[in-house]
Amino acid sequence: MSSSIDKIKCTFENPELEQQYLDDKWTRVSSFYSKVIIFFVSASSLYLVSLFLRNTVAIKNIINPIIFITFPLFLIFKNDDFKKKYLEKFLLFLPIINMPLFFYLDFERLSNLPHIAFMPLFNSIIWISIFPFNFINAVLASTIPFLASLALMTNYDSLNIPLFIVIFFVPHIFLVLNKWKLERDNRLNFSKSKTIEENRQLMQETLKRYFGDTLSDKIISQKGELEGENKWVTILFADLSAYSTITENMSPEVALDFLNEYFSKMHEVIKEFNGHTLNYIGDSVMVVFGAPEKLKDHEIQAVKCSLKMKEKLKELNQEWDEKETSRYWQNHDIQSITMRIGIHTGSVIAGNVGSQEMLQYSTIGDTVNVAARLEQANKDYETDISFSQEIYTALTKELNSKANLSGEIVLKGRTTPTKVYSI
Repeated sequence: MSSSIDKIKCTFENPELEQQYLDDKWTRVSSFYSKVIIFFVSASSLYLVSLFLRNTVAIKNIINPIIFITFPLFLIFKNDDFKKKYLEKFLLFLPIINMPLFFYLDFERLSNLPHIAFMPLFNSIIWISIFPFNFINAVLASTIPFLASLALMTNYDSLNIPLFIVIFFVPHIFLVLNKWKLERDNRLNFSKSKTIEENRQLMQETLKRYFGDTLSDKIISQKGELEGENKWVTILFADLSAYSTITENMSPEVALDFLNEYFSKMHEVIKEFNGHTLNYIGDSVMVVFGAPEKLKDHEIQAVKCSLKMKEKLKELNQEWDEKETSRYWQNHDIQSITMRIGIHTGSVIAGNVGSQEMLQYSTIGDTVNVAARLEQANKDYETDISFSQEIYTALTKELNSKANLSGEIVLKGRTTPTKVYSI
């Protein structure tokens, strides 16, 4: 989005960006305008009272304060959307029409006041300050009453043209130039802050795409420093069967699209059961349940997640059949794609792993190794989902009744065989 600023109007050339700026500014100046409205009503009411007390009430000198009371009172009872849209336009009437009318109707009295010499600059300063939205409107609102009030200087014979220029015009021009600079700087700062905010949002969205919502929030809150923690979690490994055979005749683009479609569907399921994807390694996905945030019954959640992943893969197979993507493996006598899942629960160290230049949130420990080994055990027992006895003992009655003992495996570094269950 272009952020160029019109050098004369001092507004963004892009109407959409200008409207965003005005909307943002309204939230900051709306309360100020409410005070301006109250000031006009109060000051004009006091002026009418003073006329009454001095017994100088006349049609010509009450028209102006009545208008100054009527217009603001009308705006007071309007909602915020109406004020936002029309308030500046309503207020423009007061300096451009009402102030010259005031000087004309009460000319005789005003021109004889000893302090009338302050009136031109008073109008310049007041009106240019009341219009923070639009530079052109601010110039009109201050210049017209400024010029009109100069006509009241008829009794100041000592003021010649050079003095008029030095005393009145030069300060007014400086005020206009300062207003121009202020409006331009405000828009430049808004543009920069908007760019910074957009970049910040882009970084957060990108961070969440790579690390997920929970971990991204934790990374941001801890300023990227995730200390290692001992956690009792459940680790799940999922791997596609015969992946090399499936993709060997695919082009890189087709293989990447195939994997991304598969991982996208699996991610939906993993997220549904509050799992956190740690990484993708080829066609394999590693998931943790219970980190970085605690998760109640993470063993059960992991098993339920594995069953739902299996169902989702069946749906994907149907979609791949319809799109004829399945030809890449059916021509190799593989009727449908299956997955192997291994699940184990235990203690891990969870936190940042890597170098100073590149870090990755991961889990390390024997629990991870056992889960990976259980995933491979599916090949031996011709099963799809294998898990340890620690998972089995944590299952609900319903899930427990569906589980079967597949056998035992001897893990590296252990003398006692590990029971393997499937579901």
